Amino acid sequence: MAKTAAAEGNSVSVFLAGDAARLIRNAVLDSLAGLGTAKLRELCDAVTAAGGKFYLSGLLSKARGMVQEDLAGKPAEFALPQVLIRHSQEYEPSSGREDRSW
Repeated sequence: MAKTAAAEGNSVSVFLAGDAARLIRNAVLDSLAGLGTAKLRELCDAVTAAGGKFYLSGLLSKARGMVQEDLAGKPAEFALPQVLIRHSQEYEPSSGREDRSW
């Protein structure tokens, strides 16, 4: 969905938490392809080309051995969960309701 959103001119931020944080590593980007989807590298490059940004859960990434070098050359950074919350609130259309379902 991020690739499609970016292609349609939307601002895209991707938050990777838990085991998903490892998806940003070059070896994984170059080798992983889902069934019926493009290779992960192609999807990541499309989001990057459209100005997208990747945020990785800092604490969960470190617990999985992720280091700053894993992010080199990518529009990515380690972040706290508050960043996900802030971005979610920035991009969520106002529904006029106080309860928000995630």
